[in-house]
Amino acid sequence: YDGLLFETVWKKIRVERPKVIAVCDVSGSVANVARFLLLFLYSITEVIPKVRAFAFSNRLGEVTEMFNRLPVADAITQTLSEYGHGSTDYGNALADLERLTLEDIDHRTTVLVLGDARSNYGEPGDRALKRIHERARRVLWLNPEPKSFWNTGDSAMRKLAAACDRVEPCRSLRHLERVVSEIA
Repeated sequence: YDGLLFETVWKKIRVERPKVIAVCDVSGSVANVARFLLLFLYSITEVIPKVRAFAFSNRLGEVTEMFNRLPVADAITQTLSEYGHGSTDYGNALADLERLTLEDIDHRTTVLVLGDARSNYGEPGDRALKRIHERARRVLWLNPEPKSFWNTGDSAMRKLAAACDRVEPCRSLRHLERVVSEIA
């Protein structure tokens, strides 16, 4: 070893890329900000390589493939026409999300929910979200309403927040930038 007391060995460090499962509420209660939320969802799919994107109002559907093949304006328009402006059903949407993604969720997965948590006095889906949270690295909820509106009327934010690592208002690009940099 030419006088050296040890042998140099280079260790390969495997970088684990984050996986993201993103769910966007496009129901009537968020109609004013639905395009903004979908634009954010679309931009996440461009920045982070492993993103599965879903949208819902009264039924949940995967929009990952649509976002990958269509330009942003067309993808948003098609998502809104297929899934948008209906009556919100968080209980059904989160149960569908659990059924469709639970096997793919692991210690690298961040689950991101974009929505106002207004359940129309129906089942909020907190039990399904808790089961998702048990497998995920973290669950983040971005709510487009001000905090003062949370837990008023039909908002189930308190119940749903109990199954999340972090709940934040999401009303500006600054909020979104902070969350994307944290996920990436």
